[in-house]
Amino acid sequence: MQLEPTEIKVNVEQQLLLLSWADGQHKNFSHEQLRANCPCGFCRASRLRQKEIQYPENVAISAIYSQGYGIQICFDDGHDKGIFPWAFLKELMV
Repeated sequence: MQLEPTEIKVNVEQQLLLLSWADGQHKNFSHEQLRANCPCGFCRASRLRQKEIQYPENVAISAIYSQGYGIQICFDDGHDKGIFPWAFLKELMV
């Protein structure tokens, strides 16, 4: 199964991350959805403790860096610890 998308686009105006895979699957994530589901250790621990993660209402992606097995997404609220594996993004239901 091909986990890396064939297409990655950031739509700044609509605040969406658009991913497409060779198998025809497409996912559109709002920047806010991605920030709320950040898989970094701090955010995961907060969700497990049922603590609300604080971030601005209109949080936006400020940068994306390839990590091979996924992408590191940096947000304009300064949060830059989340590395989103391809498998995580492909299965994420929001």
